[in-house]
Amino acid sequence: MMIKSSIGKLTLDFDPILLAQQSGFLLLDYSAEDAVPLKSLAYHHKDPFDRMLISQSISRSYKIMTADSKFALYDCKLVR
Repeated sequence: MMIKSSIGKLTLDFDPILLAQQSGFLLLDYSAEDAVPLKSLAYHHKDPFDRMLISQSISRSYKIMTADSKFALYDCKLVR
């Protein structure tokens, strides 16, 4: 969201961190351990940020909710 906002593709008139916290969401940090699966991750998906999400999902055994069909090509758990 911040990248899209910085390049003018998204207007944010709210604080997304505050809104997430007020909505009861926990913020998830990206750790070195989350990056480890990137070494062996196949290149089905070229977007580096999506690859980071996939890697984090694998390292933590978390499910990902996405409409991106390329995520299904990886050994990550998806919300269906």
